Amino acid sequence: MLQKNKLTNLMDKLSSGSVLVIGDIILDEFIVGSPERISREAPVIILEHVSSNYALGGASNAAHNISSMGTKCYLIGIVGEDLYAKALENECLKNNINPVLSFDKTRPTTVKTRLLSTAHKHPTSSVIFKQQLLRLDRLSKKSIGLNVEAKLLSSFELYVKKVKSVLISDYNLGICSKRFIKTLINIANKNKVPVVVDAGTDFQRFHGSYLITPNQPDAESAAGFLITDKDSLIKAGGKLLKISGTENVLITRGSEGMALFNAKKSDNPFILPAFNVSEVFDVTGAGDTVAGVIAAAVGVKLPLDTACTLGNLAASIVVKKYGTAVTDIAELKRHLYLVKY
Repeated sequence: MLQKNKLTNLMDKLSSGSVLVIGDIILDEFIVGSPERISREAPVIILEHVSSNYALGGASNAAHNISSMGTKCYLIGIVGEDLYAKALENECLKNNINPVLSFDKTRPTTVKTRLLSTAHKHPTSSVIFKQQLLRLDRLSKKSIGLNVEAKLLSSFELYVKKVKSVLISDYNLGICSKRFIKTLINIANKNKVPVVVDAGTDFQRFHGSYLITPNQPDAESAAGFLITDKDSLIKAGGKLLKISGTENVLITRGSEGMALFNAKKSDNPFILPAFNVSEVFDVTGAGDTVAGVIAAAVGVKLPLDTACTLGNLAASIVVKKYGTAVTDIAELKRHLYLVKY
């Protein structure tokens, strides 16, 4: 593994990169209230509104993680003809993401609304703890129409010529059909742009991609058995390489770290330990962070094991934060010297 000073120097290369993200765009909405009393209408808590804010989720969270590295980022996806579409666009622009949005009047902008209640302040800090009470999802899982697909492909063909790598982010919300993904990968390969894929199911769709990044439960589901030791891990990695037809497979394993498999040496994976197992607050969006940082690093031609090390490091930071969070180069550098590997 690289020495820390060399890894620090390589981080600076990310600012010269450019990534095209395409996939399922999600807007996260957070509504916070202060508990006042029990309602007379029903046995529920009445909250007095404190704040409302948005965050980028899904493919747009991956894009946010890329832009936070100083890497130029374009984001292609679909939104509905509603007010949330404008909110999402504004969040992208605020976070230095170039949104390339196609409107679909047959579906809503995908929004996940979380209602949270404030609790007491910690006695030794100013932190106000929040308890999530419920989540309301506005979404459609139906496949996109051919006209919308054509718009997305047209945008992809235009912008893939402007970037050094591509990230496909699939949340099973109707965009990433087998036909559509095959076309995307063919176009990217024709332009000699590597494709990183963050998806959890149906891995055979991604034949010809450079890397897929399933988490362990999804890898186990695809392989058909549990990963319980190094032998079963190696067996699963080899099977996923065969199923997907991709060059590389990265299995993310939470507290067990990561394992990177290459098609030419599937029985000898690159094993990375978890850089943070004791301060995990919220794993929401950690997979987006891993895939986004790796895509940025691959685009500037960092070795894949180095790219995965950076993705692992970034994920170890964002899991300390609430919700869909990001990090940046300065924080990566500070954190690098605190971890042991």
